[in-house]
Amino acid sequence: MRLGEHLDVRDGTHDTPKYVKNGYPLITSKNLDNGKLNTDDIQFISEADHVAISTRSRVDDGDILFAMIGSIGNPVIVNKKFDFSIKNVALFKKIDSNLNDMKYIFYFFIFIQEKIKKYALGGVQSFVSLTFLRNYLVPIPPLDEQKRIVKKIEKLLLNIPNN
Repeated sequence: MRLGEHLDVRDGTHDTPKYVKNGYPLITSKNLDNGKLNTDDIQFISEADHVAISTRSRVDDGDILFAMIGSIGNPVIVNKKFDFSIKNVALFKKIDSNLNDMKYIFYFFIFIQEKIKKYALGGVQSFVSLTFLRNYLVPIPPLDEQKRIVKKIEKLLLNIPNN
């Protein structure tokens, strides 16, 4: 299936909101690091800007973020400890819980991120478009098989015991 048939594929704002001293964190590509959100060097935006961005691209637990400008890739499964907004980051949201395991999609993104970088456009700063991501083909086995694949990957790569 194409990702856009399987998941709700969006992105954050493309505008640069006015930064404030205290407010809501604005997550960009530089904040996606090794499967986690890195908040060491983060900018803050106002509540009004956060609400406006969240109307279009609200981030929920279990969603996947994927850098689509600059350092393409670096997928993160969201485990929200605080509210934040996103800028120039792809957002993948589950459409039907009976269709997919987001960890399966996460590991698929890790697997294909180098290939996606080869298709990036742009001279000074590379990027992949939402259209490209929505049309990217992904193998979607039945949900039980996805869960078995995730278990095997985690056992092999993360040395997690099989339960």
